[in-house]
Amino acid sequence: MTRNILFIFSLVYSIFFVGFSQNIPEGNWRGIIKASNQTIDDSDVFYISFKDESKGFSRIEKLNTKEYVYKEFSISTKNDKIILEERYIKASSNSKNAPKCKLNYEMSYDESSGYLTGTYKSSDCKNVMGEITLYRTNQPINSDKEPTLTHYWKYQFAISLSKGLPSPEILERERKNFEFSPIYFDHDKSEIKPEFYEYLNKLARILEGLHDLRLLVVGHTDAVGTDEYNIGLSERRAKAIKDYFLKQGIENEKLEIDFKGKRMPIDTNKTPEGKSRNRRVDFSFI
Repeated sequence: MTRNILFIFSLVYSIFFVGFSQNIPEGNWRGIIKASNQTIDDSDVFYISFKDESKGFSRIEKLNTKEYVYKEFSISTKNDKIILEERYIKASSNSKNAPKCKLNYEMSYDESSGYLTGTYKSSDCKNVMGEITLYRTNQPINSDKEPTLTHYWKYQFAISLSKGLPSPEILERERKNFEFSPIYFDHDKSEIKPEFYEYLNKLARILEGLHDLRLLVVGHTDAVGTDEYNIGLSERRAKAIKDYFLKQGIENEKLEIDFKGKRMPIDTNKTPEGKSRNRRVDFSFI
């Protein structure tokens, strides 16, 4: 009898807590906390860390100031939502501008975008409510250290949100799985064919969302013509690709070009098919 009771208790415990764990995102997250009267550009910086299934820590930093607060929260779930209730302050900048209101959050995780999003409302301050959007980060949350006076990453994040880009975690996964293929050109031409726009747009999306990523673009030609002419032609092809990315909003500093002329064929130059494969631009992340 005792053995049966222990077995049932163990089964119920494992079902409940395994399911509960699957609903709670692990690790550290950072993003923005936007009050109802704020814009994304004006919103403050927000961090949360899930320590286990029952508690975690939050930190709000007032944008471009040294004002901050570090709090502990409890965790529960309701109708597939994650509920966080801030319980008490563990550290603060201890000024009248420190964001000390206790907040309750209701949020959910979107696997396709990689964002943790939701709403909040204060339990002890009137008319304090708004929205949060966060992404997973390897950066630990500081407990009692003053924030830096600039939050450059926050501005980059706001731009990514405005353009509908997924989280860095999702984009990094896309980068790792991205399969490069050459862009081919017609004989003696440097114009990009429309059939390659979709491929270039996918590449631009990764470049735009991962701020420490750069791209090398290398132009090539077939063997028709002199070395000097083909060097110029391969340069024009590489520049055409770079110009396309610039028009997509990619920063110039993220793009590097090179041009090899006819010196690095990938196929024979004795057949039309081989020449068509040599008239190309190659890519690599750097």
